[in-house]
Amino acid sequence: MRRKKDEGFSLIEVLIAMTILGIMSMTLIAVLVHGFNLLSRTKQINLATQVCQEQVELIRNKPFDSILNLGTTYTNDKLTSLPNGQGTQALESSVGNDIRKLTVSVSWSFRGQTMRKDVVTLITRSGIDKK
Repeated sequence: MRRKKDEGFSLIEVLIAMTILGIMSMTLIAVLVHGFNLLSRTKQINLATQVCQEQVELIRNKPFDSILNLGTTYTNDKLTSLPNGQGTQALESSVGNDIRKLTVSVSWSFRGQTMRKDVVTLITRSGIDKK
């Protein structure tokens, strides 16, 4: 009769298995951290877009002559949700006498990097879809 060898794992097999599990765990954690950062950045971009769109709509609802004296900055309560959030706006008359190019921007900080979202539109004296 044959003698059965001692069954079990050797120290080398355990170390190899631990190394493989460690590498897999570190990779999974890195992917999760990247995913959460991407989600956070996307939320901030969506919020900045929403703030810009709200400001554009506020300006569009004003009479054409009153928008000619817009300031260069604006405030919105939602800007406080963005780190160092600031709103700027610029009105250009280079398009024509009865048309103005409006650029509304939001800038904020994300992980030490300055982010910016711009919304550009044209505003006419006669308004939207008016003849």
